[in-house]
Amino acid sequence: MKNGNHKIDLDLEAQERSLDLEQMWFVIREKAWLIALCGLIGIFGGLAYIHRTPLTYYAQAVLEVDPGHIKVVDNSEVEDEQDPLSDQMAQTVLAVFRSRAFAQEVILHYHLLSRPDFLPPLPDGQAHTMDEGIGMLIGMSRAVIQPGTRFINVGAMSANPVLAKEIADMMANTYILETMEQRDASSNLGIQFLEQQAAAISGTLAASAKAVQDYVKLHGASLVEANDTVISELKSKSNALNTARAARLQLEVDDEEIQKHLNNPDALLAIPSVANHPMIVQTKALIKDLETKIDVLQLRYTEKHPKMIEARTELDDEKRILMDNVKKVPTLIHAEREAAVAMEERFAAEVKEQEGMAMNLDDAHIEYDVLSRNVQTDQAMYDGILTRLKEAKVATGGEATNVHVFEPALIPGEAMQARKSLTLGISLGGGLAAGLLLSLGLNFLDSSLKTVDQAEDVLGLTVLASIPRQSPSRLRESSLSLVKAPGSVVAEAFRSLRTAVYLAGRSRGRKIVLFTSTLAAEGKTFCSANYATALAQQGLRTLLIDADLRSPMIGTVLLSSRKLPGLADLLSRRVDAEAAIHETEIENLWVMPAGELVPNPAELLACSDVGEMMRQLGERFERIVIDTAPVMAVSDTLLLLEHAQAICLVVNSNKTARKWILRAIKLIAEAGSRPDGVILNQMPMRMAGYYSYYPGKYGEPEVYGSNGIPKGSRKKEESEIEQIAPRF
Repeated sequence: MKNGNHKIDLDLEAQERSLDLEQMWFVIREKAWLIALCGLIGIFGGLAYIHRTPLTYYAQAVLEVDPGHIKVVDNSEVEDEQDPLSDQMAQTVLAVFRSRAFAQEVILHYHLLSRPDFLPPLPDGQAHTMDEGIGMLIGMSRAVIQPGTRFINVGAMSANPVLAKEIADMMANTYILETMEQRDASSNLGIQFLEQQAAAISGTLAASAKAVQDYVKLHGASLVEANDTVISELKSKSNALNTARAARLQLEVDDEEIQKHLNNPDALLAIPSVANHPMIVQTKALIKDLETKIDVLQLRYTEKHPKMIEARTELDDEKRILMDNVKKVPTLIHAEREAAVAMEERFAAEVKEQEGMAMNLDDAHIEYDVLSRNVQTDQAMYDGILTRLKEAKVATGGEATNVHVFEPALIPGEAMQARKSLTLGISLGGGLAAGLLLSLGLNFLDSSLKTVDQAEDVLGLTVLASIPRQSPSRLRESSLSLVKAPGSVVAEAFRSLRTAVYLAGRSRGRKIVLFTSTLAAEGKTFCSANYATALAQQGLRTLLIDADLRSPMIGTVLLSSRKLPGLADLLSRRVDAEAAIHETEIENLWVMPAGELVPNPAELLACSDVGEMMRQLGERFERIVIDTAPVMAVSDTLLLLEHAQAICLVVNSNKTARKWILRAIKLIAEAGSRPDGVILNQMPMRMAGYYSYYPGKYGEPEVYGSNGIPKGSRKKEESEIEQIAPRF
């Protein structure tokens, strides 16, 4: 196999088929009609639903909840929960109204199963089950807490306005009755529980008090006073020890710092213990007074005045005294340090002695403390239970319930307005969502190659060009786009193909280019004819050979008749090359049609004369373009691969399944060749920005190419291309 270092992955299941966001956007644009159709169907469905939905009446009663309620246990130290409609309480109330047990209570209390306006009678006198009644009641009832208030809206919906009003009142009254029953039951149980606890704790309190009295009689009443005295003395001596230790530590630090600066009075004065010594403070105060006095005398006398001289002398004497005192302070501080150490040792001994006394008393006092705490705890519990018991008895004799009817239900005068906007909005949204999912699903199931990047990733081949889609009618009218619409996007795509084929094979030449496809009707003849025209317009002598001997089309596109002699006649030796080649109306373009149809085209193409024919034609023409049969249809193309220098595989984008394309590439590989690239034909025009060919204004004729471009300008353009891509 040629170029064996390029491995082709043929495993379809290993190919990634995920949708990126850009692809999803273009799929939505391409399938916009389908999404819009689904949205329209959704709107019609919503209109039908609104039309068929019967009128509904809504009646509502309003309940008010009193925030007062019984508290059996004192919880004053935790968060106050006086509001019964806190978030937790509100959810509890709503859960009651939505419960099956509450619905069953309403049905049983008011005998709703026997009312024909609640449930229509069954044939043969059969009775409705409780489950049917519960389901009906839950479906028609509503309960909502008014935010920030103590009001509960209890409502019911029904086609019968009277029934809606009655159901709302029934639910409100039933809730009040259940609340009363639960309150009474809870109060009675609470009182009984508190009385039992009070009797039990009273006995425990009496036993705890007697135990304390017995212990005091056994050890003497002075036990408590002695313990308090020892503990107080221990705390006092401990504080004194801590003070002495702190003073000693500070003096040690200052003494060590003083020893470093014994010969430096200024440094000694910077030490806090030296500077704050009474002797130093007093001397510094005298020096400051003298300096102030000198400052005042200077305002009246000169420096040689007797009073100034006397003041200066006194100041110098005090400074000398200060220096002498500074030298004496270290000795004094060292002595104070020794005294502090002795004081700390004395206090430490006293604390140790006091601790021993306290430990001796602790052993006897521990049991006394335990007994005293038991008495205090039992007394506090007993007092609290007595208080709760009195409150519970008072509350039981008061109001029977904390829920009242604030506003009874009224018979609704008008039916509920159908929420047409919401229904239509949901219908439209659902339809559009269904259309979107359907579009993405169809795109996911579509195994064709939709983008250039996808084609290169899946096939492992370069995409030489992407040809925009044209309608079948326009394709028949302008099959030669480079001649009939030279300024079109399609024509520019074939010029790009001409350049891409040249650039892809500069190393080994591209004189003979073969066009084939996977299946029929993919546009290989259209591509080969326009590619050959592009070469001819570049000034290259080009021969287009129709090698599809089973379904030839080149003669119909470029020649006036399909009956002209051609390739089959030349290989059968019925005519010579001159008779098989026909000049076209396009300058520099000649065509060799398929000729007369033969019963054995494969055997004819397999003869040894094909290679010699290609060699001779190569001497006469600068470029040879061969249009062959589809690879998957017949084996004719595989017999011509060895004579081609470049192989272009035409693929109908968004139509041909990738498994067939991969199969065709595999057949070509087994024949010893490899496609040089893929041509994606029939790419959607409106997806130009995604499918990679001249998006936006750059595809317009007035920007690149135009039918109105003078011939001289076209020749100039072709000469510039020739300079970039010289002939080979």
